[in-house]
Amino acid sequence: MSFFYKTFLIVFFVLILACGEEQVIVPAAMPVEAEDTVFISIPGGTFVNSSGETVEVQSFQLQKFEVNNRLFRYLADQGDWPHPADPGFLGMESYFYEYPDYPVVNVSPEKAVAAASVLGARLPTRNEWEYAASLGIAGDINEQYPWGELAPAEVPGVPANYMALDNWQQRDLDGFLYTAPCGSYPLSTGGLADLAGNAAEMVSCPADTTISVMGGSWAQVEFAMTMGFTRKLGYGDINWYTGFRLAR
Repeated sequence: MSFFYKTFLIVFFVLILACGEEQVIVPAAMPVEAEDTVFISIPGGTFVNSSGETVEVQSFQLQKFEVNNRLFRYLADQGDWPHPADPGFLGMESYFYEYPDYPVVNVSPEKAVAAASVLGARLPTRNEWEYAASLGIAGDINEQYPWGELAPAEVPGVPANYMALDNWQQRDLDGFLYTAPCGSYPLSTGGLADLAGNAAEMVSCPADTTISVMGGSWAQVEFAMTMGFTRKLGYGDINWYTGFRLAR
């Protein structure tokens, strides 16, 4: 067999193998912006949480916005971790790379805790989250919203990104089919964005070492926006509607 024929066969088989592989192009990382890491100082105080317990909360700082894709990519690259799986939002392909201002999703509590540590931060506790969300709210917070009374569920009246009218087919009445850019809606009395809706948020419960999910999300109904609504998330679990914000 001639040298040229051998070379032809090698090139031919390399091309065939290459055709069977999907080429994934990862865009260059964008620099973290100043707004991505703004923290709001929350003064300490005593409040009655959604379980009816009177709790004292020490002063702390809470991130103004939910962690967005741009910030999480920076944190993940610092830790040399795989990037989150694409949530498969229709019309929003390559969500993690092409939508840097949107909240990161498909991140497990384990990775969220690790990412927070890169900035010397942590997940807020459930009591811290409820306390910050209830600033300026009087009375029993269990079935109230971080903005107080819920505005009429009609554009432009919706105060958060959630399943408008509690109807999956009409969930875009708030302007978005899925998540929205962080900070798209009015801030809470405490100066925090998206405490309800957009991405639901992981919080820690030190007493029983569990992770709770607070605040509801773009994929949940109106009642899930209340301060007392919660779900549990396994330490290694991910989903397309849960993200997080940092505390320190």
